[in-house]
Amino acid sequence: MPSDCATRKLGMTFHRFPRDYGLRRKWEVALRREGFAADDEWVLCSDHFKPDEFDRAGQVCLLRPGVIPSVLNFPAHLGRVRARKTTTKQP
Repeated sequence: MPSDCATRKLGMTFHRFPRDYGLRRKWEVALRREGFAADDEWVLCSDHFKPDEFDRAGQVCLLRPGVIPSVLNFPAHLGRVRARKTTTKQP
């Protein structure tokens, strides 16, 4: 893994999972990892967020409040969940 200085030069930052349980749960669900539960040490890199979801006004790059990771590449079998059509037979 590259050093912290190397990743900053590449424009990559790391962001801890939220402490707020509701928002943390949304992050966990977004990752689509069955049985996954993050703790206070888990982080996601900036590649998993859209550029406009960052507050870069200060010296530290922060995520805007309430942001959920949305830039995720999943294998085909974990692709977008679709609602199933149900049909009923008529007598």
